[in-house]
Amino acid sequence: MRRTYSQRKQTQLLTEMSGGPLSCFSKKGILLLSILHYGIWAEVPPKDLYGLRGGSVCLAVAEPPQEFGRHSWKVNSTIIVADKKVSPKYQEKVEYNLLNHSLCIKNLSEKDRGTYIATYEKNWEESTTTYRLTVQEPISKVVIQTEIMLLANQSCSVWLLCNVSVCSNLSYTWERGNETYKDDEQIHFSLSPADGDISVTCNASNPVSWKSASTTVKCSNDTTTPCN
Repeated sequence: MRRTYSQRKQTQLLTEMSGGPLSCFSKKGILLLSILHYGIWAEVPPKDLYGLRGGSVCLAVAEPPQEFGRHSWKVNSTIIVADKKVSPKYQEKVEYNLLNHSLCIKNLSEKDRGTYIATYEKNWEESTTTYRLTVQEPISKVVIQTEIMLLANQSCSVWLLCNVSVCSNLSYTWERGNETYKDDEQIHFSLSPADGDISVTCNASNPVSWKSASTTVKCSNDTTTPCN
């Protein structure tokens, strides 16, 4: 969100012209004039960013600057960088680039999650870039649970469940021959003995990692309900 110096000055003059403390009428009048002159101000929503636990992530400003005036980085309400200097508290945690004002956070942990805001002035305009950082565990293991039921018509009903070592922000893709199933933790389909051995793969991913597992299912007259 930006406001030029002239815009801030104009708002100040309107306040002074209203005569001291603002009445309800004068507040509405100034609001109306502001909307007519500037348009409705809307904050740019934060950019969602995901980092791998133990890894690092770099945050860039929206407009790579040639030259900035004042500049700062904050996380939540804590100052990380001010006047191009890194807070002593973050000396070992971050790397700050004096040329493009990017901020790299190292050795990520759950404590590093939060809202990071870069505020800077350029050509009498104030701009902000906001990130919402989430730190996640990598997927370490994927296991497919299988249940096969023989039906009265000698076909089989197959249920497959993709179990993953982490729980949040997961996406699934199943592959069975030329067929693909998306965004389902569990799939169900039918087989006949004539189909033979069928290979099925579950691909599980979150924003920081990916892993897969495969199994083979078969329908036969002596089918039980195994768990793989």
